[in-house]
Amino acid sequence: MIDFTLNKNKALQVHTVGEEKTPIIVIDDFVNNVDALINFAVFSQNARETFCTQESDFYPGVRKAAPLSYIEQLKALAPIINSHFDMADKNEFDVILSAFSIACTEPDELRPIQMLPHFDTPNMNQLAMVHFLCDETHGGTSFYKHKTLGYERITKERLMPYRQAIKQQAMAQKLHKNPHYINGSTVLFEQVYSVEAKLNRVVIYPSNLLHSGNINAANGYACDPINGRLTISSFAVLR
Repeated sequence: MIDFTLNKNKALQVHTVGEEKTPIIVIDDFVNNVDALINFAVFSQNARETFCTQESDFYPGVRKAAPLSYIEQLKALAPIINSHFDMADKNEFDVILSAFSIACTEPDELRPIQMLPHFDTPNMNQLAMVHFLCDETHGGTSFYKHKTLGYERITKERLMPYRQAIKQQAMAQKLHKNPHYINGSTVLFEQVYSVEAKLNRVVIYPSNLLHSGNINAANGYACDPINGRLTISSFAVLR
């Protein structure tokens, strides 16, 4: 069996970011055998494990399913997550998606929504995890505040006013005429925190936090796992 076990001696830091004081967990040396994960991404090519565009979301690149044995390992994070995200009353930890991901859409093919920070869900009990299988040259992950509304997290109560505001602002900014990945503060958003990419680093944060990958144009937009910005994106719900 391929070794996808988590490193018992992993280095963990918790950062409190933004005006809303949201905790973000950063774990280095996450798995014992990171090369095994990378090799799985590169060489495993059966029907379930082929990189392709996901029509069901707005991810600007390609994905394929992570190995089930890796997903099982993620459940060991439940005590850490319960502690640092104030979810001690939650006793179920369900990984609802885990996939190798490569952000590789060329800027001129981006849709306006892909040029802005995004949130995954307004659900307060869902967390996102990005496991970097690439080095710092590929760019990390940043977190943002919407300047006009002051929102850093999009809750159910904030969803409608945020959607209305960002639609109007995106049209006013004519984003479609200057397609690009966001990588830092803009007229509409303030970057409040950034985590650098590092091989075998994981960053864990609430899924409703506005965020975006720092896609490094200097590296090009390769869609293969050897040359591209390879990560594993996972989502977990606590109940």
